[in-house]
Amino acid sequence: MKKYIYILCVLCITSLSLPYQGVLGACDTGSLEPVRYGERSEGVKTLQSCLIQMGYDIVAPTGYYGRQTANAVKGYYSTWYGAWNGMKLGPAGIAELQKRLTSSISTSSDFTKFSSEQEYKDYVKEAMGSNYYSYVGLGREMMMVDTSTVMPPTPTAAPMEEKVAERYSETNVQVLGIDEPDIVKNNGQTIFYKTDSYRTTVCPEGAMCIMGMRNESKVNLIKALPVENLSITSSITSDSYGENLLLDGNNLVVLGSKVKGYDVSDVANPAEKWSLELSEGARIVTARMYGGKIYLVTASYPDASICSVTPFKGMPGISCNEIYYPRRGTSIDSNYVVMSIDPTNGNITDKFSFLGSNDSSVIYMSDKGLYVAYGYNEDILSYYVSFLKGYASDLIPVQVVTRLDTIAQYDITNDSKWNEFQTELNKYYNSLDKDEALRVRNEFNNRLKDYSKSHYRDLEKTAIVKMDLGTLSITSNGNIPGRLLNQFSMDEYNGVLRVATTIGGGWNRFGVSAESVSDVYTLDTGLNILGSVKGLGATERIYSVRFLGNMGYVVTFRQVDPFYVLDLSDPLNPAQKGELKIPGYSSYLHPITDNQILGIGKEDSKVKISLFDVSSPSNPTEISKYSLDDYWTEIESNHHAFLIDKKHSIFFIPGSSGGYVFSYEGGNISLVKTLSGHGVKRALYIDDYMYMLGNDKITVFNENTWEKVKELELK
Repeated sequence: MKKYIYILCVLCITSLSLPYQGVLGACDTGSLEPVRYGERSEGVKTLQSCLIQMGYDIVAPTGYYGRQTANAVKGYYSTWYGAWNGMKLGPAGIAELQKRLTSSISTSSDFTKFSSEQEYKDYVKEAMGSNYYSYVGLGREMMMVDTSTVMPPTPTAAPMEEKVAERYSETNVQVLGIDEPDIVKNNGQTIFYKTDSYRTTVCPEGAMCIMGMRNESKVNLIKALPVENLSITSSITSDSYGENLLLDGNNLVVLGSKVKGYDVSDVANPAEKWSLELSEGARIVTARMYGGKIYLVTASYPDASICSVTPFKGMPGISCNEIYYPRRGTSIDSNYVVMSIDPTNGNITDKFSFLGSNDSSVIYMSDKGLYVAYGYNEDILSYYVSFLKGYASDLIPVQVVTRLDTIAQYDITNDSKWNEFQTELNKYYNSLDKDEALRVRNEFNNRLKDYSKSHYRDLEKTAIVKMDLGTLSITSNGNIPGRLLNQFSMDEYNGVLRVATTIGGGWNRFGVSAESVSDVYTLDTGLNILGSVKGLGATERIYSVRFLGNMGYVVTFRQVDPFYVLDLSDPLNPAQKGELKIPGYSSYLHPITDNQILGIGKEDSKVKISLFDVSSPSNPTEISKYSLDDYWTEIESNHHAFLIDKKHSIFFIPGSSGGYVFSYEGGNISLVKTLSGHGVKRALYIDDYMYMLGNDKITVFNENTWEKVKELELK
């Protein structure tokens, strides 16, 4: 059997020190704060960066509020406030600065607002029918719809003093402190678990009916402690399935066709507090919970006859002149709305809408901002003209190239421009005699293929837009070559956004199969590229990415590739430090210790678990490996299914045959407990007990002895 090899790129990203702070000090309007003369702070540096961006005379963002900064502030205030001594920047000055800079950024961004109803309608008609460009979209996360009602609580025993957990697990998320939707939530006392069941429709004898399955789902509110009293306290029923729970204190949010908020302070009587019903055709894409807000993304099919978008029934529509669109021509199939919602009352506090596609966009959220990344192709006609000017000037007369350049600038649809472009080229070919035409065509096509192979980064791009969490307004934007895999392809740390992309790997418009490679880019707060490591894994594509503090990891896969170690301590001059060849690939990466990374994926079609020692960048090693007699684990596509308990040095993964608990103590992976059954989905811990959750049962184990201590039937 063919052995498959993967590349694991260990990106040793050390903290950015003072020599680079001048480079990294871009204007982030969301970080502006009141500052005054004589102060030295990051707030002053941000102010200086913003004033420099506006054209005021400040040599560099030093972080010190001196005479030069005071003069710039004085000049800035004079343009809108009047006389001001420039000795401080207050709340009013910040608000005006944010307004001006956000407006400036928005109009120059790859996202821009429609100026009129007709512009919106024309754009939607053209973009939805065009094959000219690649898609932009949010196709990697999708939440199933649901309609919920509260069931009467089941009988419970007399109230007794509640046991308080000393420790408990939460959902495995990308960014600590930013919750993501999953089928289970845990607060150390109550387990909130969404289960699905199926019933066969039974037809009376002789009746004309169709036999089938009817889905039934409910959210069980389960008393977890003490373990011997494990029981269902109450439940909320629904008619669908999927990842759709968020928990913030006593606020439980159920995401579906109706987004509902419940007060669960009394778990025996969950009280519905608010409800938002999705409009017809709208769907939930993804959500986050952070800082007492729900950040929700919905999508709906664009309608060129309606100049607004309304994600929820009864909600005022977002008019088309408030909808953003990619300025670069794209095919689109979805109208997205990003909203912030108060989980206590369902009030929508801010919203942002843009057009995109259901294919290749990614949303990532840090505690500093919300990022929307979408793939696009650079203007192919301009790309073509660049080739003609630089590589085919001896084949195509200058007057023809000039004509083609003019066509590329026409204010007509992209498909129309492309048709005129081809017509003009064919006209020139037809003017040649047969022998010369044959020579020119062959030379032209071969040179174009060579050009495409060496310039594919110029054509395939990802645009990134950053939004302020407080207002959901655009604060910065940029672009990089390639396409992202998923949310783990982006990570913000110490003011630097790290992004991993794959370029090529398919047939382009010129009939060239571009060899795929992967890159890693570092970007400042203005989303300008600082540095990069290019050309990882030739002929491969990225399978998993994880950035962790000062470290980062990228897995690419096809056949035989090295395990690369990269040092990015200098974000402007990254360097490769080591490599290791190993079989298999990892679809998910998770930190075990500062120097050990766990990889979960496959080798020879079986689930494989690898433990990597990355303490020496020049000598990475696979110190332990375990191959399961199982062909699938949900963790390959859903990181929420993973659980780690560092107190006991164990981790849990669900498989097609059951649940598995492994120890990684002493740098060795060993299987310590299994629970057979196809329905094992998740595990969590409370104190020293592990709860394995299946479709119809919860099984509890003592983590000190791994003895089974309790079972709870959910049917």
